[in-house]
Amino acid sequence: MIDSEELNPRPQILIVDDSRIVRATVRKHLSAHFDLFEAADGEAGWKLLLAEPKINLLISDLTMPELDGLGLLARVRSSGDAHLHYLPVIIISGEEDEATKLRCVECGANDFISKSTDRTEMLARVQANLELAAARQELAAARGMQVHSANDQLTGVASSYLLNLQLEQALAFALRHHSQVSVLLLEVNHFQLLTDKLGGRVCDQMLAMLAKLLESTLRKEDTLAHLTGALFAIISPATPLTEARIVAERLRLRVANARINYREQVLRVTASIAVANSWHDDEHSCERILQIAQDRLYATPIENHVFMPETTGVPHTPLIAEALVMLHKGMLTELRPHLRALLKNLQPLLAQANQDLALGWDLSQIDAAENPPHNDGY
Repeated sequence: MIDSEELNPRPQILIVDDSRIVRATVRKHLSAHFDLFEAADGEAGWKLLLAEPKINLLISDLTMPELDGLGLLARVRSSGDAHLHYLPVIIISGEEDEATKLRCVECGANDFISKSTDRTEMLARVQANLELAAARQELAAARGMQVHSANDQLTGVASSYLLNLQLEQALAFALRHHSQVSVLLLEVNHFQLLTDKLGGRVCDQMLAMLAKLLESTLRKEDTLAHLTGALFAIISPATPLTEARIVAERLRLRVANARINYREQVLRVTASIAVANSWHDDEHSCERILQIAQDRLYATPIENHVFMPETTGVPHTPLIAEALVMLHKGMLTELRPHLRALLKNLQPLLAQANQDLALGWDLSQIDAAENPPHNDGY
């Protein structure tokens, strides 16, 4: 039979005090419930903390030789060891004034008890601090699992959890700054047939390879996520439709041109991509814009194709910031149709600069540029 003590080991507590009487009193109060270590000064206590990594709580006196309680506390709190950094520390002292208590708390102590504290209160304080420390550890572990879940285990790229988080942030930023976000859904064509033919393990390896290929094609500010099966999503912030189309075509070609070696033969796969855009689709909800992209992807079953939103034939005027990015990227062909509209949008700023800086510009030319004279054939 397994000893229950092995399954539920008692918490370990270190008592650091230069008074034998105080250590004996604390031992009398706590020994029935905890495993105790003792040290007569701060230096000895520090060495014990380093030697016994399973110590769960520290009770320390304030005034001691070699290293006092605040000095020991400073070492604990500045330690690079996570266990020591978050170790609950209770200061025990004969001084009970509020200033002393405040000083201990400001230096990182979790609690403060006096040397006259009775057994019941001391047990309650120790147990409360141990439970609080355990709760913090559970929270830290949960956060660690959450961070881990940010990466998809199969492909190594972002998970659907991280996709939703970053898409919500990107959409909120775009709405606040009058920008836009493009979302691309990419699905490998006929993936179920490939799985039936090659087996799940081989196709999983193929997805991991394609994920790396896609990720290397994107900008650093873009996010690639694996959703389910052979379906991936890309968040592309501050990206108008004209640029999103270029990104989608680039990704489509990268997949189509990929060489996948399998048993001395080269496999070829293709992918279809659907694009949704927060400005064009007039949507700033994470769920809705993903649904729009999904509906667009599956509306027409065409393989190796990019599905774009239907446009009226007259592309929208980019924002000034977007126009500057397009200019920087050399997208002059895409930019030229919008020059008149961009000048009109800049006219209030130019007029204010003209007035305040006495530039002497003739801004009537902007109106002339917006409404060029018609050639009637004369």
